[in-house]
Amino acid sequence: MTIEEIMDIQMSAFNNRSIQQMMPLYSDDIKVYNFQDLTLAINGKKECEEMFINLFKQSPNLNAEIIKSIFFDNKVILHEYVSGRNGDETKKEQVVIFEITNQKISRMDIMR
Repeated sequence: MTIEEIMDIQMSAFNNRSIQQMMPLYSDDIKVYNFQDLTLAINGKKECEEMFINLFKQSPNLNAEIIKSIFFDNKVILHEYVSGRNGDETKKEQVVIFEITNQKISRMDIMR
């Protein structure tokens, strides 16, 4: 699977709030960092899955709209608008850097 295909599936699963489609894309040792201070927010697939389950439950209208994407080596930089997070319908801008290792998302750095 190409990086582009992985990201297409990931974005579709996110917007459809589908844990079943999303989690096979993530490595067992996925790390999610807050970009601003490089603090580790999520450590491992179990924590990641729990975070998405809670987010999807609290955000029935969750939607991400890609503004721009950059594919570079094994990284994808997505500039996007996210709305519906925790019931807030305001479009909020964010940038997420995905790192792909062995066809799995192994790291995410999130800028909000």
